[in-house]
Amino acid sequence: MKKLVKKKTLKKEKEKKNKIKKHAHHDSWETDCILKDGNFDKTLISALMKGFIKIIILWIITKGRIHGYEIIKKMKEGLEDKNDLELQGPGPNKIYPILHELEKKELIKGDWELQGKRKVKYYEATDKGINTIEIIRKKPHKNVPPTIREFWMDVMTNNSNK
Repeated sequence: MKKLVKKKTLKKEKEKKNKIKKHAHHDSWETDCILKDGNFDKTLISALMKGFIKIIILWIITKGRIHGYEIIKKMKEGLEDKNDLELQGPGPNKIYPILHELEKKELIKGDWELQGKRKVKYYEATDKGINTIEIIRKKPHKNVPPTIREFWMDVMTNNSNK
């Protein structure tokens, strides 16, 4: 009886440690936001970035053949120059699962290549991935209510009609 209780307790402790470990390694835009000056809601910024990250990664890949680490570097380029908010950008724990998901959806395809002594997986967009980005490019301009179009122009492109 003592062994059974001890086994259950050890199993629960192991599950708890795995949850904590998994959470500790999960990087998100929200936790990477560092306030420099003023107040803002990190959760709204995080939600926006989480919503766009898959599309951004797919868009980067449609620009040309690239490997995962290069995508991470591209998404971090220029972030140190921001005044109000410093974003560190997504790391490998965020990027690679998204790459695997995009591959499963057949939006991208990856090929392993030998680079020196290491194997590196290069990604390129499939026709389905390219078509998806083309639809996204065209969609915001068609059949969009004026308020949403105004929001997009003002907040997302900084081209307001003020």
